[in-house]
Amino acid sequence: MKHVLSTAVLAVSITLALAACGNKSAEPAKDAAAPASKADAQAEEAEQALTGKLNSYIDCYNDVDSGIHQGIGYYTSWMKDPKAGPTGREERPIGPPDLDADDLKTCDAAIPTAIAAAPALPELDKAAKAYLDSLHTLQPLTHAAYDYYKREDFEDDGYARGKAMHAPLMDALAAFVQASSVFSTALESENDRAQQAQLQALEKQEGRTRTYYRLAIMMEAKSLMDLMAEDDFDVVQGRARLDAFNTIADEAHAKVADQEPGKMDWNSFETAAENFRREGKERIKRVAEKTPYTDFEQRMLDSPSHAPQGSAGRLLNEYNSLVFQSNRQ
Repeated sequence: MKHVLSTAVLAVSITLALAACGNKSAEPAKDAAAPASKADAQAEEAEQALTGKLNSYIDCYNDVDSGIHQGIGYYTSWMKDPKAGPTGREERPIGPPDLDADDLKTCDAAIPTAIAAAPALPELDKAAKAYLDSLHTLQPLTHAAYDYYKREDFEDDGYARGKAMHAPLMDALAAFVQASSVFSTALESENDRAQQAQLQALEKQEGRTRTYYRLAIMMEAKSLMDLMAEDDFDVVQGRARLDAFNTIADEAHAKVADQEPGKMDWNSFETAAENFRREGKERIKRVAEKTPYTDFEQRMLDSPSHAPQGSAGRLLNEYNSLVFQSNRQ
Protein backbone atom coordinates (compact mmCIF):
# COMPACT_ATOMS: atom_id res chain seq x y z
CA MET A 1 0.00 0.00 0.00
CA LYS A 2 2.96 2.35 0.55
CA HIS A 3 3.63 2.17 -3.19
CA VAL A 4 0.10 3.33 -3.96
CA LEU A 5 0.32 6.23 -1.53
CA SER A 6 3.73 7.33 -2.80
CA THR A 7 2.49 7.31 -6.38
CA ALA A 8 -0.54 9.31 -5.33
CA VAL A 9 1.54 12.14 -3.93
CA LEU A 10 3.65 12.34 -7.05
CA ALA A 11 0.55 12.27 -9.20
CA VAL A 12 -0.91 15.23 -7.37
CA SER A 13 2.32 17.06 -7.97
CA ILE A 14 2.22 16.07 -11.55
CA THR A 15 -1.58 16.43 -11.61
CA LEU A 16 -1.55 20.01 -9.88
CA ALA A 17 1.58 21.23 -12.48
CA LEU A 18 -0.24 20.44 -15.65
CA ALA A 19 -3.42 22.18 -14.65
CA ALA A 20 -1.65 25.47 -14.16
CA CYS A 21 0.28 25.39 -17.40
CA GLY A 22 -2.63 24.02 -19.38
CA ASN A 23 -4.94 26.81 -18.33
CA LYS A 24 -2.21 29.29 -19.00
CA SER A 25 -1.47 28.09 -22.48
CA ALA A 26 -5.14 28.18 -23.36
CA GLU A 27 -5.21 31.96 -23.08
CA PRO A 28 -4.83 33.69 -26.43
CA ALA A 29 -2.27 36.46 -26.53
CA LYS A 30 -4.32 39.63 -26.15
CA ASP A 31 -1.89 41.97 -27.83
CA ALA A 32 -0.26 39.60 -30.28
CA ALA A 33 0.32 40.86 -33.78
CA ALA A 34 -1.56 39.22 -36.64
CA PRO A 35 0.31 36.34 -38.27
CA ALA A 36 2.77 37.64 -40.86
CA SER A 37 2.11 34.92 -43.41
CA LYS A 38 -0.06 31.96 -44.28
CA ALA A 39 2.58 29.70 -42.77
CA ASP A 40 2.47 31.67 -39.54
CA ALA A 41 -1.32 31.44 -39.49
CA GLN A 42 -1.18 27.68 -40.00
CA ALA A 43 1.41 27.29 -37.25
CA GLU A 44 -0.73 29.33 -34.87
CA GLU A 45 -3.79 27.24 -35.73
CA ALA A 46 -1.85 24.03 -35.08
CA GLU A 47 -0.65 25.39 -31.75
CA GLN A 48 -4.19 26.27 -30.72
CA ALA A 49 -5.40 22.79 -31.71
CA LEU A 50 -2.70 21.17 -29.59
CA THR A 51 -3.46 23.49 -26.70
CA GLY A 52 -7.16 22.65 -26.87
CA LYS A 53 -6.47 18.94 -26.89
CA LEU A 54 -4.05 19.07 -23.95
CA ASN A 55 -6.38 21.31 -21.97
CA SER A 56 -9.25 18.86 -22.43
CA TYR A 57 -7.13 16.11 -20.93
CA ILE A 58 -5.97 18.43 -18.16
CA ASP A 59 -9.56 19.41 -17.30
CA CYS A 60 -10.45 15.78 -16.68
CA TYR A 61 -7.27 14.93 -14.82
CA ASN A 62 -7.47 17.96 -12.57
CA ASP A 63 -11.16 17.42 -11.86
CA VAL A 64 -10.90 13.99 -10.25
CA ASP A 65 -7.34 12.80 -9.80
CA SER A 66 -6.02 14.48 -6.67
CA GLY A 67 -9.19 13.78 -4.67
CA ILE A 68 -9.01 10.08 -5.42
CA HIS A 69 -5.33 9.86 -4.53
CA GLN A 70 -5.82 11.66 -1.24
CA GLY A 71 -8.84 9.49 -0.46
CA ILE A 72 -6.79 6.31 -0.90
CA GLY A 73 -4.55 7.40 1.94
CA TYR A 74 -7.47 8.21 4.22
CA TYR A 75 -9.18 4.89 3.48
CA THR A 76 -6.13 2.75 4.25
CA SER A 77 -4.76 4.77 7.18
CA TRP A 78 -6.98 3.16 9.83
CA MET A 79 -6.28 -0.43 8.84
CA LYS A 80 -3.44 -2.38 10.41
CA ASP A 81 -2.88 -4.19 7.13
CA PRO A 82 -4.48 -2.47 4.11
CA LYS A 83 -3.78 -5.51 1.94
CA ALA A 84 -5.81 -7.75 4.24
CA GLY A 85 -8.48 -5.13 4.83
CA PRO A 86 -10.58 -4.34 7.91
CA THR A 87 -10.64 -6.85 10.75
CA GLY A 88 -13.81 -5.52 12.35
CA ARG A 89 -11.99 -4.29 15.44
CA GLU A 90 -10.91 -0.88 14.09
CA GLU A 91 -12.17 2.41 15.47
CA ARG A 92 -13.23 5.44 13.44
CA PRO A 93 -13.03 3.90 9.96
CA ILE A 94 -12.94 6.23 6.97
CA GLY A 95 -14.50 5.29 3.65
CA PRO A 96 -12.72 5.51 0.30
CA PRO A 97 -12.95 8.57 -1.94
CA ASP A 98 -16.46 9.00 -3.29
CA LEU A 99 -17.20 9.00 -6.98
CA ASP A 100 -20.75 9.27 -8.22
CA ALA A 101 -21.82 9.28 -11.84
CA ASP A 102 -21.87 13.08 -12.03
CA ASP A 103 -18.22 13.26 -10.97
CA LEU A 104 -17.20 11.69 -14.27
CA LYS A 105 -19.12 14.08 -16.52
CA THR A 106 -16.08 16.24 -17.24
CA CYS A 107 -13.96 13.23 -18.16
CA ASP A 108 -16.72 11.56 -20.17
CA ALA A 109 -17.05 14.73 -22.26
CA ALA A 110 -13.41 15.72 -22.48
CA ILE A 111 -11.47 12.52 -23.10
CA PRO A 112 -13.34 11.03 -26.11
CA THR A 113 -13.40 14.47 -27.76
CA ALA A 114 -9.68 14.97 -27.16
CA ILE A 115 -8.81 11.49 -28.44
CA ALA A 116 -10.64 12.24 -31.69
CA ALA A 117 -9.10 15.71 -32.05
CA ALA A 118 -6.02 16.59 -34.06
CA PRO A 119 -3.13 16.27 -33.66
CA ALA A 120 -3.03 12.54 -33.04
CA LEU A 121 -0.82 11.74 -30.06
CA PRO A 122 -0.89 7.93 -29.96
CA GLU A 123 0.85 7.37 -26.62
CA LEU A 124 -1.11 10.05 -24.78
CA ASP A 125 -4.42 9.16 -26.45
CA LYS A 126 -4.01 5.51 -25.46
CA ALA A 127 -3.15 6.48 -21.88
CA ALA A 128 -6.17 8.78 -21.69
CA LYS A 129 -8.51 5.99 -22.82
CA ALA A 130 -7.07 3.64 -20.19
CA TYR A 131 -7.44 6.34 -17.55
CA LEU A 132 -11.11 6.85 -18.38
CA ASP A 133 -11.71 3.09 -18.35
CA SER A 134 -10.12 2.84 -14.91
CA LEU A 135 -12.40 5.59 -13.61
CA HIS A 136 -15.48 3.76 -14.84
CA THR A 137 -14.32 0.52 -13.23
CA LEU A 138 -13.61 2.31 -9.96
CA GLN A 139 -16.72 4.49 -9.75
CA PRO A 140 -19.42 2.01 -8.67
CA LEU A 141 -17.06 0.25 -6.24
CA THR A 142 -15.82 3.34 -4.46
CA HIS A 143 -19.27 4.95 -4.36
CA ALA A 144 -20.81 1.88 -2.75
CA ALA A 145 -18.03 1.60 -0.18
CA TYR A 146 -18.18 5.32 0.57
CA ASP A 147 -21.90 5.08 1.33
CA TYR A 148 -21.34 1.97 3.46
CA TYR A 149 -18.88 3.74 5.76
CA LYS A 150 -20.64 7.09 5.74
CA ARG A 151 -23.87 5.43 6.89
CA GLU A 152 -21.92 3.36 9.46
CA ASP A 153 -23.47 0.17 8.16
CA PHE A 154 -20.43 -1.68 9.54
CA GLU A 155 -22.02 -1.31 12.97
CA ASP A 156 -24.94 -3.45 11.79
CA ASP A 157 -23.10 -6.25 10.01
CA GLY A 158 -19.79 -6.41 11.91
CA TYR A 159 -17.86 -5.21 8.85
CA ALA A 160 -19.05 -8.19 6.79
CA ARG A 161 -19.83 -6.15 3.69
CA GLY A 162 -16.81 -3.93 4.24
CA LYS A 163 -14.57 -7.01 4.20
CA ALA A 164 -16.26 -8.35 1.07
CA MET A 165 -15.92 -5.05 -0.78
CA HIS A 166 -12.29 -4.45 0.16
CA ALA A 167 -10.37 -6.71 -2.24
CA PRO A 168 -12.15 -5.69 -5.46
CA LEU A 169 -12.02 -2.06 -4.36
CA MET A 170 -8.26 -2.23 -3.73
CA ASP A 171 -7.73 -3.89 -7.11
CA ALA A 172 -9.65 -1.09 -8.80
CA LEU A 173 -7.75 1.57 -6.84
CA ALA A 174 -4.41 0.00 -7.77
CA ALA A 175 -5.42 -0.14 -11.44
CA PHE A 176 -6.48 3.49 -11.27
CA VAL A 177 -3.17 4.53 -9.71
CA GLN A 178 -1.27 2.77 -12.49
CA ALA A 179 -3.43 4.33 -15.21
CA SER A 180 -3.08 7.72 -13.55
CA SER A 181 0.70 7.45 -13.48
CA VAL A 182 0.95 6.49 -17.16
CA PHE A 183 -1.52 9.18 -18.20
CA SER A 184 0.12 11.95 -16.18
CA THR A 185 3.59 11.05 -17.45
CA ALA A 186 2.50 11.14 -21.08
CA LEU A 187 0.52 14.33 -20.54
CA GLU A 188 3.43 16.00 -18.79
CA SER A 189 5.80 15.12 -21.62
CA GLU A 190 3.55 16.59 -24.31
CA ASN A 191 2.69 19.63 -22.23
CA ASP A 192 6.33 20.43 -21.46
CA ARG A 193 7.13 20.58 -25.16
CA ALA A 194 4.10 22.73 -25.88
CA GLN A 195 4.88 25.13 -23.04
CA GLN A 196 8.45 25.69 -24.10
CA ALA A 197 7.40 26.46 -27.66
CA GLN A 198 4.65 28.77 -26.45
CA LEU A 199 6.95 30.67 -24.11
CA GLN A 200 9.31 31.42 -26.98
CA ALA A 201 6.41 32.49 -29.20
CA LEU A 202 4.98 34.76 -26.49
CA GLU A 203 8.27 36.57 -26.04
CA LYS A 204 8.71 36.95 -29.79
CA GLN A 205 5.19 38.25 -30.40
CA GLU A 206 4.48 40.30 -27.26
CA GLY A 207 7.67 40.65 -25.28
CA ARG A 208 7.73 39.84 -21.59
CA THR A 209 4.16 40.53 -20.62
CA ARG A 210 2.27 39.31 -17.55
CA THR A 211 1.12 36.34 -19.63
CA TYR A 212 4.73 35.48 -20.39
CA TYR A 213 5.86 35.84 -16.79
CA ARG A 214 3.10 33.66 -15.40
CA LEU A 215 3.99 30.80 -17.72
CA ALA A 216 7.73 31.27 -17.09
CA ILE A 217 7.27 31.26 -13.31
CA MET A 218 5.16 28.11 -13.40
CA MET A 219 7.67 26.35 -15.62
CA GLU A 220 10.52 27.20 -13.23
CA ALA A 221 8.40 26.09 -10.26
CA LYS A 222 7.62 22.76 -11.90
CA SER A 223 11.30 22.24 -12.70
CA LEU A 224 12.11 22.81 -9.03
CA MET A 225 9.39 20.40 -7.91
CA ASP A 226 10.62 17.70 -10.29
CA LEU A 227 14.17 17.98 -8.96
CA MET A 228 13.25 18.01 -5.27
CA ALA A 229 10.77 15.13 -5.28
CA GLU A 230 13.27 12.83 -3.54
CA ASP A 231 15.64 13.48 -0.62
CA ASP A 232 18.75 12.59 -2.61
CA PHE A 233 18.53 15.49 -5.07
CA ASP A 234 21.63 17.48 -5.99
CA VAL A 235 21.70 20.44 -3.59
CA VAL A 236 23.90 22.55 -5.86
CA GLN A 237 21.49 22.03 -8.72
CA GLY A 238 18.60 22.76 -6.37
CA ARG A 239 20.10 26.12 -5.41
CA ALA A 240 20.67 26.95 -9.07
CA ARG A 241 17.06 26.20 -9.95
CA LEU A 242 15.77 28.15 -6.97
CA ASP A 243 17.92 31.09 -8.10
CA ALA A 244 16.38 30.81 -11.56
CA PHE A 245 12.90 30.85 -10.03
CA ASN A 246 13.77 33.89 -7.90
CA THR A 247 15.23 35.73 -10.89
CA ILE A 248 12.14 35.41 -13.07
CA ALA A 249 9.77 36.09 -10.14
CA ASP A 250 11.70 39.25 -9.17
CA GLU A 251 11.77 40.44 -12.76
CA ALA A 252 8.03 39.87 -13.07
CA HIS A 253 7.39 41.86 -9.89
CA ALA A 254 9.41 44.79 -11.17
CA LYS A 255 7.79 44.80 -14.61
CA VAL A 256 4.12 43.82 -14.22
CA ALA A 257 3.06 43.73 -10.54
CA ASP A 258 1.37 47.14 -10.62
CA GLN A 259 -0.46 46.70 -13.89
CA GLU A 260 -4.23 47.01 -14.07
CA PRO A 261 -6.55 45.25 -14.55
CA GLY A 262 -5.87 42.25 -12.37
CA LYS A 263 -3.42 43.77 -9.90
CA MET A 264 -5.02 42.16 -6.84
CA ASP A 265 -5.12 38.71 -8.42
CA TRP A 266 -1.50 39.08 -9.49
CA ASN A 267 -0.53 40.08 -5.96
CA SER A 268 -2.13 36.86 -4.68
CA PHE A 269 -0.14 34.91 -7.26
CA GLU A 270 3.06 36.63 -6.12
CA THR A 271 2.31 35.83 -2.48
CA ALA A 272 1.94 32.15 -3.37
CA ALA A 273 5.19 32.34 -5.35
CA GLU A 274 6.97 33.82 -2.33
CA ASN A 275 5.65 31.06 -0.07
CA PHE A 276 6.84 28.49 -2.58
CA ARG A 277 10.27 30.15 -2.71
CA ARG A 278 10.61 30.06 1.07
CA GLU A 279 9.63 26.41 1.26
CA GLY A 280 12.07 25.61 -1.55
CA LYS A 281 14.78 27.21 0.56
CA GLU A 282 13.72 25.11 3.57
CA ARG A 283 13.73 21.99 1.43
CA ILE A 284 17.29 22.65 0.30
CA LYS A 285 18.38 23.39 3.87
CA ARG A 286 16.96 20.14 5.26
CA VAL A 287 18.55 18.02 2.54
CA ALA A 288 21.88 19.89 2.61
CA GLU A 289 22.16 19.57 6.39
CA LYS A 290 20.79 16.00 6.33
CA THR A 291 18.27 16.91 9.02
CA PRO A 292 16.38 13.73 9.97
CA TYR A 293 12.64 13.62 10.37
CA THR A 294 11.31 13.07 13.87
CA ASP A 295 8.98 10.14 14.51
CA PHE A 296 5.99 12.46 14.30
CA GLU A 297 7.27 14.04 11.07
CA GLN A 298 7.75 10.57 9.59
CA ARG A 299 4.06 9.88 10.17
CA MET A 300 3.13 13.16 8.51
CA LEU A 301 5.27 12.79 5.37
CA ASP A 302 2.36 11.61 3.24
CA SER A 303 -0.18 13.98 4.77
CA PRO A 304 -1.93 16.15 2.17
CA SER A 305 -1.92 19.17 4.51
CA HIS A 306 0.45 18.53 7.45
CA ALA A 307 3.71 17.49 5.83
CA PRO A 308 6.76 18.74 7.81
CA GLN A 309 8.81 21.77 6.83
CA GLY A 310 11.55 20.98 4.35
CA SER A 311 9.83 17.84 3.06
CA ALA A 312 8.78 17.12 -0.50
CA GLY A 313 5.15 17.02 0.67
CA ARG A 314 5.35 20.49 2.23
CA LEU A 315 6.90 21.92 -0.92
CA LEU A 316 4.15 20.22 -2.89
CA ASN A 317 1.49 21.91 -0.75
CA GLU A 318 2.96 25.33 -1.48
CA TYR A 319 3.28 24.46 -5.13
CA ASN A 320 -0.37 23.45 -5.28
CA SER A 321 -1.30 26.83 -3.80
CA LEU A 322 0.80 28.51 -6.47
CA VAL A 323 -0.97 26.50 -9.16
CA PHE A 324 -4.35 27.50 -7.75
CA GLN A 325 -3.43 31.19 -7.85
CA SER A 326 -2.04 30.83 -11.36
CA ASN A 327 -5.32 29.31 -12.51
CA ARG A 328 -7.17 32.39 -11.21
CA GLN A 329 -5.23 34.84 -13.35
